[in-house]
Amino acid sequence: MKRLWNLLISLEVGLVLLALVCIVMGAGSFGLSGDVATALNSMPLFVWLAEFSLATTWWLWLTIVLLALLALNTLCCSADTVFQRFSSNAILAWLPPQLIHAGFLLIVLAHLQSALWGFKGAIEIPEGAGFQLPDGAAVQVARVGAIFSPMGGDRPLGYKALLVTQETAGQGGVTISPNHPWFSNGYGVYIKHAEPGQPPVALLEVHREPGAAMAMAGAVLFTIGNLLLLHTRSRSREFMLESDEA
Repeated sequence: MKRLWNLLISLEVGLVLLALVCIVMGAGSFGLSGDVATALNSMPLFVWLAEFSLATTWWLWLTIVLLALLALNTLCCSADTVFQRFSSNAILAWLPPQLIHAGFLLIVLAHLQSALWGFKGAIEIPEGAGFQLPDGAAVQVARVGAIFSPMGGDRPLGYKALLVTQETAGQGGVTISPNHPWFSNGYGVYIKHAEPGQPPVALLEVHREPGAAMAMAGAVLFTIGNLLLLHTRSRSREFMLESDEA
């Protein structure tokens, strides 16, 4: 049991798992092409894994297993540090790595949550037509247009669409553009492209990322942990230099 625990908290094991994740993802992703690669970017991960054969998806299944082992290694390392080395007098010594570990675990869980319960879809829809979000909300595309530079020019900088729904009808609808989507009950509606015509047609994408908030929390913890670690290391180096001078 002691040997197993030492293996679970081993830094060397964590580094090996991290290296294997990089190798496996590199080997698998370089072999992707065509419709298979396009589909991976247009649907939640586990939907993609269920749709294609093991001969195509083996590398991602293996990556998931390796990431699960890496998460277990991270959790065990943190538990060992907290239980064995806890000291309120030395909180800046042991807290930063644990914040980094917690941030990493939250980011992994967030991606798992989105991979299991997320949604991605695309639709080409002409001006004046409507569609429904997966939760049943009706959306009408009242207007489709392009965004041009104030300096002039024929090439659009982006595209925009006026969406009218039951909740936005009172304010005349809501305009979406690149980097300015519209959100409703966890679903985000993005405009990716538009084609002129009679009527013009917009390419819209609908996303639902249930793990977004958790990923943001993980990123904040990860950043704070790294900043505290950098501060602690800097203070330690200054103290050592002062001791040498004395």
